[in-house]
Amino acid sequence: MHTNTNDRDVHVLEVEHLIKTLQAEGKEFEYKIYDDVPGGHSFNRLDTSAARESRAEIYSFLGRYLN
Repeated sequence: MHTNTNDRDVHVLEVEHLIKTLQAEGKEFEYKIYDDVPGGHSFNRLDTSAARESRAEIYSFLGRYLN
Protein backbone atom coordinates (compact mmCIF):
# COMPACT_ATOMS: atom_id res chain seq x y z
CA MET A 1 0.00 0.00 0.00
CA HIS A 2 1.42 3.37 -1.00
CA THR A 3 -0.04 6.74 -0.18
CA ASN A 4 0.97 10.37 -0.42
CA THR A 5 0.36 13.02 2.23
CA ASN A 6 -0.98 15.47 -0.37
CA ASP A 7 -3.46 13.06 -2.00
CA ARG A 8 -6.79 14.90 -2.30
CA ASP A 9 -8.71 11.81 -3.44
CA VAL A 10 -7.75 9.42 -0.63
CA HIS A 11 -6.73 11.36 2.45
CA VAL A 12 -3.70 10.04 4.32
CA LEU A 13 -5.78 9.77 7.51
CA GLU A 14 -8.05 7.24 5.78
CA VAL A 15 -5.03 5.18 4.79
CA GLU A 16 -3.56 5.41 8.28
CA HIS A 17 -6.88 4.14 9.67
CA LEU A 18 -6.76 1.21 7.24
CA ILE A 19 -3.17 0.46 8.26
CA LYS A 20 -4.05 0.45 11.96
CA THR A 21 -7.06 -1.78 11.31
CA LEU A 22 -5.03 -4.29 9.31
CA GLN A 23 -2.34 -4.31 12.00
CA ALA A 24 -4.94 -4.85 14.73
CA GLU A 25 -6.24 -7.84 12.79
CA GLY A 26 -2.73 -9.25 12.45
CA LYS A 27 -2.74 -9.03 8.65
CA GLU A 28 0.51 -9.25 6.72
CA PHE A 29 1.03 -6.30 4.40
CA GLU A 30 3.52 -3.63 3.44
CA TYR A 31 2.99 0.09 3.22
CA LYS A 32 4.81 3.34 2.67
CA ILE A 33 3.59 6.89 3.19
CA TYR A 34 5.28 9.37 0.86
CA ASP A 35 5.57 12.94 2.14
CA ASP A 36 4.23 15.66 -0.16
CA VAL A 37 5.36 14.09 -3.43
CA PRO A 38 4.25 16.01 -6.55
CA GLY A 39 1.20 14.54 -8.25
CA GLY A 40 -1.07 13.89 -5.28
CA HIS A 41 -3.11 10.73 -5.94
CA SER A 42 -1.19 10.03 -9.16
CA PHE A 43 2.26 10.59 -7.66
CA ASN A 44 3.79 7.42 -9.13
CA ARG A 45 3.47 8.59 -12.73
CA LEU A 46 7.25 8.10 -13.31
CA ASP A 47 8.41 11.70 -13.73
CA THR A 48 10.02 12.04 -10.28
CA SER A 49 12.53 9.96 -8.36
CA ALA A 50 9.88 9.17 -5.71
CA ALA A 51 7.57 7.93 -8.47
CA ARG A 52 10.25 5.65 -9.86
CA GLU A 53 11.04 4.42 -6.35
CA SER A 54 7.36 3.65 -5.75
CA ARG A 55 7.05 1.70 -9.00
CA ALA A 56 10.22 -0.27 -8.26
CA GLU A 57 8.88 -1.22 -4.82
CA ILE A 58 5.57 -2.32 -6.33
CA TYR A 59 7.26 -4.42 -9.02
CA SER A 60 9.53 -6.00 -6.42
CA PHE A 61 6.55 -6.86 -4.21
CA LEU A 62 4.63 -8.38 -7.12
CA GLY A 63 7.70 -10.31 -8.22
CA ARG A 64 7.87 -12.03 -4.85
CA TYR A 65 4.25 -13.25 -5.05
CA LEU A 66 3.49 -13.76 -8.73
CA ASN A 67 4.98 -16.38 -11.04
